[in-house]
Amino acid sequence: MSLHRERSAMVIDDLNALPASPLIVAEGSTLSASAVTCGIAERSRTVWLIPNAEFQRARLAARKTIGGHAQLYLLLGEIIEREAREHDPPTLAVDGSRGIAETADAVERLFRDALAAGPRAQTLEERKTLLRETNEAVAAQVRDYYARPWAQGNPAVVVRAFVCECGNPACDVDVRLKVGELAAGPALAPGHRLEAR
Repeated sequence: MSLHRERSAMVIDDLNALPASPLIVAEGSTLSASAVTCGIAERSRTVWLIPNAEFQRARLAARKTIGGHAQLYLLLGEIIEREAREHDPPTLAVDGSRGIAETADAVERLFRDALAAGPRAQTLEERKTLLRETNEAVAAQVRDYYARPWAQGNPAVVVRAFVCECGNPACDVDVRLKVGELAAGPALAPGHRLEAR
C-alpha cells in the first residue's frame, strides 16, 4: 500500500515535468485521483475505471490470484475507489456488463473533445516518430524492469505488443515482437509497409 502512495507522487512529478505536447495518456493504479484536485489533470480529460468488488473477485479467481495477493488487489481497489469519491473525477463502472471494446468506446467518447483538440501529428513523419516513441517506451519499461538487481531474465527475449509503425492513420494493429527485435527497424504488422507521402 505504501508503494501506491509513493509511486503516485512520483507519477505526478513525472507528469509535471512533461511538455504539454503531444497529448499524454497516463494510466495505472498508482495514479491517484488527487491529480485532478491538485491541477495536474483537467477533470474533463480524466476517467477512473472502477471495478465493483464482485467483478474484481471473479477476475482474480479467473487468474488464479489467491490469498494475500488477492486481498492486496481488493484492498487497493477499495483505496482507489475511495480516492475517486474524495476527488470526484469522472468514473466508469466496470462490472462485466461491457466487453473490452465497449469499455474502450466509452472511454473514447469521454475523451472525444480532448482528442479532437489535439495537438495531433500533422505529417506522416510526425506520426511515424510518435509511433516509434511509443514502442521505444514499451521496450524501455521492459529493460528497466530487468535492470533491477532482483530481476532475472533477458529483456531482449521478452515478447510484448507494439503498435504497428506503418504510419497509416487508419491502422490500429498491434505487433507481437521480442523486445530485442524492435531495434532491427520499424515494427510492422504482417502485410503492412511503411507509408510514404
